Amino acid sequence: MIKEQEHFMVGVQHALRLPIRARCAELTVLLDRGNLVELHSFFPILIENIFGPQGTVSWGLRTTTENDQEDFRQLQHFLSPCGPIFKLIYTLLKDPNIRYEFSLAYLPSKIKQFLENSQGHPFYSELLHSNLQTKQTVSLMLNSFDYYMFHFAYHLINPWQQRAGSSVVSWNTVYYVLCCDYILHFLPTDPSTIIQPVIYYNGKNPLQAAKMLLSDKPPSSGLINAKREAKDEGIPSNLDFHHPRNDIWRSETVLTVFTDMWLHNNQVTDNTNNFNNLNTLNSPHTTTFLHHNELPTGEYMRIVRVLVKQLHSFHASAKADDTHLGELKKMSIPMIQGKFYIFLRNLIHRWPLDGSFRLVLELWLTYLQPWRYPPNNLIKQVNKKDVNPDIDDLSAAPQNEVDYEYIQFVAENLLTYTVIFQQLLPRFGRVDLVSPKMSLMLYRIAKVFDQPNLPQYIREIEQCVENNGSPTTHNYSHHWTNNLPPLSPTSNWSTNTTLQKSLTVSENFQNRSGRLTIEKKWSTVVKQKIFELEGPNFCYKPLFLNPPAPEVFDLIIQIRKSIKSSEDIVRAKEAEERENFSGFWGNIKYFLSGSDPNDEFTLKERQKVPLHLQVALQNLIDMFNINNEIVEREYEPPNSCSTSINSSNDYKFLTPERIRARIKNIRYEGDPDLKPIQSYENAFLVRILYQIASKINEMYGPTFYQLYHRASFMGKLSREILCPPTTIYRYDKSTPGSPRLSSNLPPRLSLRFLANYTFLGYLFFGAFVAYLLGYRIEVYFAFLIVIYLFYKSYRALRTTETPVRHNYPTQGFGNISFNDSF
Repeated sequence: MIKEQEHFMVGVQHALRLPIRARCAELTVLLDRGNLVELHSFFPILIENIFGPQGTVSWGLRTTTENDQEDFRQLQHFLSPCGPIFKLIYTLLKDPNIRYEFSLAYLPSKIKQFLENSQGHPFYSELLHSNLQTKQTVSLMLNSFDYYMFHFAYHLINPWQQRAGSSVVSWNTVYYVLCCDYILHFLPTDPSTIIQPVIYYNGKNPLQAAKMLLSDKPPSSGLINAKREAKDEGIPSNLDFHHPRNDIWRSETVLTVFTDMWLHNNQVTDNTNNFNNLNTLNSPHTTTFLHHNELPTGEYMRIVRVLVKQLHSFHASAKADDTHLGELKKMSIPMIQGKFYIFLRNLIHRWPLDGSFRLVLELWLTYLQPWRYPPNNLIKQVNKKDVNPDIDDLSAAPQNEVDYEYIQFVAENLLTYTVIFQQLLPRFGRVDLVSPKMSLMLYRIAKVFDQPNLPQYIREIEQCVENNGSPTTHNYSHHWTNNLPPLSPTSNWSTNTTLQKSLTVSENFQNRSGRLTIEKKWSTVVKQKIFELEGPNFCYKPLFLNPPAPEVFDLIIQIRKSIKSSEDIVRAKEAEERENFSGFWGNIKYFLSGSDPNDEFTLKERQKVPLHLQVALQNLIDMFNINNEIVEREYEPPNSCSTSINSSNDYKFLTPERIRARIKNIRYEGDPDLKPIQSYENAFLVRILYQIASKINEMYGPTFYQLYHRASFMGKLSREILCPPTTIYRYDKSTPGSPRLSSNLPPRLSLRFLANYTFLGYLFFGAFVAYLLGYRIEVYFAFLIVIYLFYKSYRALRTTETPVRHNYPTQGFGNISFNDSF
């Protein structure tokens, strides 16, 4: 038996060293042949090898994309919900006593703190493993399914693996596809769907839980009220009955682990991203400090968004689900409300002001619109074209009204609507709205918030908060204190700072307790959420003030200015294209070089900017019920009348207009041949031609200098061919203060124009025409040289200028450093 086990371990260790495609095939065969003892010993080794939790080499799930076709297919099959790895997992579940240790060091700090303080949690209570001597929780003891899912979820937030994933341009990795597969498989929306394979596992409902059911006592394990389930099932005479949790425990694990791991990620929610003690499993005396400040990747954002979409459908399908899974569906969205709000508040605070912010924006807008993601089995759209909720087409059909049934969701998530909107709106006053990416994001926000009925629901709920009576007493856990980023401490919008003397929520409620007001329906719900998420010092101010907050008018003014600027840019771009790309040769030039190699955006993208901004402006006006007359006179807030900052001409306080004006005045003052390679140039040719020109200038520099300053025809011709003397500037960074130093360039030969894609296009087109006419390529190039010299000679004969003699060096290029510094 021992020899067979050793033979099995030798075989799997050999398989783990094979390439991916052979590794998956070999392991599939070996896992089918192994017995339960062998598989039990090998399983943690396999999981460690797949995910590399301590920074060891993993299987590259976050770096393998669809471009690696065979590896991608093999990994997806091997790790699929019904693939070989899950066949191994379900084999190990046959023995409920098989457990694996998962260190608390892998858990997010908030979850870890919660468990270490012995806070009761229905999911983790039966998984905790404590040190018998210190009585402290040191790890989780997990079955094979839970052990795999914890490691899989941790792989996305593992700081050791984060940098490997951030270097991948494509987000459609094996890990992303597997996340989608697991979410859809274990969180089904159709009540008739049975999670495959059907297994019986009693490790989640021990004997004492069944006894507690018989005595009508609440259970200590599971997220579902087992007492209610037992009544639905009918209590059998013996204790060994099929527990209803057996049908849902896998879904419970996936839901809890994914949301806890991904929405409590230390990388987002912690102020100091120091991931410590990750190597304490191997060396208890050595602490490894990993400083990791990168933001979550695009893959991370899209995975969380897929989870949010599915949870909306999963939760909505509870209305037609009378199975045991229906209870879990009802709890799914309430489970993530607070986690998602804290996650998003921190993420928005840390994300830079660039186009990548749309990843965060679309995640937020996805959560705010549960009506966009109904379960397919509940709503059948007959003869109705599906509309993409993320569409940015301005010609889309009018939006449907938000049904009143979703007002409960709006009330429970009021802070996610209003406070985050208040956090986001000033952000768009600090960016360039003329950018197509920024204008599109503003358009998306305005379009979502101006949906029919949605502003009305938010107003109705905010009135409940405003007219709320005295608060009730709540017991809040001090172990889950939310360290949220500060909000703008203005007197018009919500704030969690203490910089202003305004009433907190609790004070606000207490001061109104004496008033004879009618208790509103949503007041208790909203008040509880405010205390739980933001704390007692939070001062909530309605989003829909009357009149609207000055920040709204500031943004409207900024949008109006940006509309004018964007229209001017579009007209200038259209005129430039008509001038540069008109006629037959212009069309060929457009085909070769595109619209404008110097512009990041195409003309078509620029043309959408005024339309996006105009629609966003109208949506904001409709949303806040702003009178057009007020908009026309361009309302300015009272605190903006001080012109000490606005009237200054320095750039300490940069606005988008000043940034654009400053960019226009920026000029490159270095060596023209050392200018950074442009998008319309071939980098390889630029470098090669520079080396050739440098060698020629080094050999014939004095000759060029003499020829350039002659008054004869040769001098005139040299001045047409050679670059004129010029003064260049550089900053000496080796000296304190980095002084600006000047140096002189003598007449020299430059070949950089030959690397221009436009020139190359004309050159190859002419060669093709010469080939069609039957001319040899040598004749073609000789003809071009003759035409070039004839043209330069003609220009030289027509010029009457007298050369100015400079005191530049005539012996070589002693003051010029030619190097390959591109």
